[in-house]
Amino acid sequence: MNSFATLYPSSRRIPVRSAAAMHTCTIRMSVDAQSVTTLRQLAMRVCGDALEFMRIAICAGGAHIEVWLCVRQSCVKVLSETIARQLPGARFKQAPHQAQAAA
Repeated sequence: MNSFATLYPSSRRIPVRSAAAMHTCTIRMSVDAQSVTTLRQLAMRVCGDALEFMRIAICAGGAHIEVWLCVRQSCVKVLSETIARQLPGARFKQAPHQAQAAA
């Protein structure tokens, strides 16, 4: 069986960058269930391609939603301020966590 490297030439492979190489941060927060769509729209509008991923989990009872936003460092401040202004019910769980480079 051939390996991936022998099947596809390097010119056709997509370079994979680690989260640390792109200087990303994870913002953890809790919002009302009714505000999730608004939060998603805000994140997409403010960050665009700088939004790496958005993870959503329903809390017990279903009234609140846990949200993890992984965004590039360059838009963390603007996104946090926009969310705080537009969604006053949003509760930030911790300060944004910056991905650390592997030593």
